[in-house]
Amino acid sequence: MEIRDFVRNETGLSLIELFVIILILAILASIFIPFYFEILERKRISKVREDFENIGFALEQYFKTNKTYPVKDGELNICLKELIDKEYIGSIPEKDPWGKPYLYSGKEKVYIFTCISTELNIRYSNGKYIP
Repeated sequence: MEIRDFVRNETGLSLIELFVIILILAILASIFIPFYFEILERKRISKVREDFENIGFALEQYFKTNKTYPVKDGELNICLKELIDKEYIGSIPEKDPWGKPYLYSGKEKVYIFTCISTELNIRYSNGKYIP
């Protein structure tokens, strides 16, 4: 057997076949990557809603005991540290899933949580989401 016969019978991918495979992978990635980021965004929004509902429940317990909500404005975890101290809730997240702080505004009979990281701010007041 000569060397030429061995080289000619070698199997493998040609440059064009390799290019076609890379092109197909790029097309598939361009289709699925936006879906992946949309799923991540939905997961983050879901986390915000879960946080707001848990903290809102703790605030309602606080209100039943004290007949008022904490009257403060600012970052949620700082304003509501009292809820942790009095064991209405185990912990309050310092930041939202995007890395920015949640905001709190409280009066005697009403409170508002705000997440400023989304295009449409998520706002929660007295057990309800507000537009």
